Amino acid sequence: MACLGILPEGVMIEIFSRLPPESLIRFKCVRKSWYALINDPKFKAKHFSNSLQHKHVLLKRLVTNNSGNKQNIFSFLKLPLSIGRSLSVSDIDLPFDEDFRFFEIRGHSHGLLCLTDLRKDIFLCNPSTREFHKLPPSILLLTEPPVEPDGYDSSTNAVGFGYDSKSRDFKVVRVVDFVEGPGYFYPPRVEIYDLSKDRWREIETPVCGHVFWAPCFEMYHEGTYYWWADTEGGTEIIQTFDMSEEVFGRIPVPESFQGTGDRYRSLGVLDGSIVLFHYPSRGDERSFDMWEMEKDESGGVSWSKLLTIGPVSGIEKPLLFVSSEELLMEANEGQVILYNIRSQQVKELPIEGHPARFQATLFVKSLLSVKGGNNMTYEF
Repeated sequence: MACLGILPEGVMIEIFSRLPPESLIRFKCVRKSWYALINDPKFKAKHFSNSLQHKHVLLKRLVTNNSGNKQNIFSFLKLPLSIGRSLSVSDIDLPFDEDFRFFEIRGHSHGLLCLTDLRKDIFLCNPSTREFHKLPPSILLLTEPPVEPDGYDSSTNAVGFGYDSKSRDFKVVRVVDFVEGPGYFYPPRVEIYDLSKDRWREIETPVCGHVFWAPCFEMYHEGTYYWWADTEGGTEIIQTFDMSEEVFGRIPVPESFQGTGDRYRSLGVLDGSIVLFHYPSRGDERSFDMWEMEKDESGGVSWSKLLTIGPVSGIEKPLLFVSSEELLMEANEGQVILYNIRSQQVKELPIEGHPARFQATLFVKSLLSVKGGNNMTYEF
């Protein structure tokens, strides 16, 4: 590698910008000039741009280790994941210092992950560089539980992470609910964390609904974060948050979804379009209705039913589209399935974990830092 030092600077930068982050992290120890280059924000942006053509699947699963303890495992699956191809899986040795068993992914952007237990702690993580950053304490969540059973308390069920293309900064949004006694609810309050400033700030903006859990639903996509929610009148909606404008919005769902509490909803992206799955919450044999979201010129949203997958046996939920035809799904017993929606072929992947604890996202490796307060911005 010493011969790289005599190459013209432009050539060396081009070579380095096409190497994986894992290699570049090691190269930082070789020369001071390499250390400075790899830490340069412009180089990091160039490296990320080149990495866009090499996407992976990042899979999170809960397993029981050799000591009998449960732990979250993160793995990279190399694309493509075609039915007829062998699978390349690499587990990531992340330096966990805390108990991450109950942490879930709440957004991914530019190679950075947001992990939270939805209680008080939120972490940003770059799996490629193995870098973690614990966010400062909330400025809204109450630090102590109420002394009296009917006391004043706070909680959160809505956390989202994404990138603001206007300010060129990464943000975390958190909605905090307040309740007193057996059921007196106060209006929710909203706080935003800016990575470049490494601090929270409260914003005054109305929240459209109350977020509640749905399997593999929450996601960040093209500047907007999405949750499943319902309004005060009980109407189910998709609640959105625009990372640049810092406002919440609502998207109506197909009328047939209302009042179907015995069915799950999952959100995904197929060929750049948002799709919505609707399927039974129980039963070994299930059918998965898939709807596509369409926007008109005025910004209105409508849904059209694309197809129905199945009935298929032993499938718990959809996880992620890895191509225009292939869907990663979780099986009932904690396996991962690759399903071709056209040929209906099924391939079981050699990956296992505790049932109903899988999460997956398309992932681009990057060198970006999760350390806040450096006032750096990136032009992507």
